[in-house]
Amino acid sequence: MTDQASLEPDAASRPARHFPRWIWLVYSLLFGLSVPWYWPADAPLQLWFGLPHWVVLSLAATLAVAVFTAYVVLRMWPDQELDQ
Repeated sequence: MTDQASLEPDAASRPARHFPRWIWLVYSLLFGLSVPWYWPADAPLQLWFGLPHWVVLSLAATLAVAVFTAYVVLRMWPDQELDQ
């Protein structure tokens, strides 16, 4: 019988399958900004571009999440060729 450990490449030769912590930190901050829970309920309503200011900030944070995700996928995602 063949030992299972001998069939798997050692950990040093495999590519890392996790992202650096700074990526998760940026995601946490952007998702936190996209939810308007931090605005006081009694804050005066300000209109920006015809929308409440919290809506504009939430949409901007959501757009930032999308742009950051595109950056991570295009620049930081492991190549398929390395997995083989």
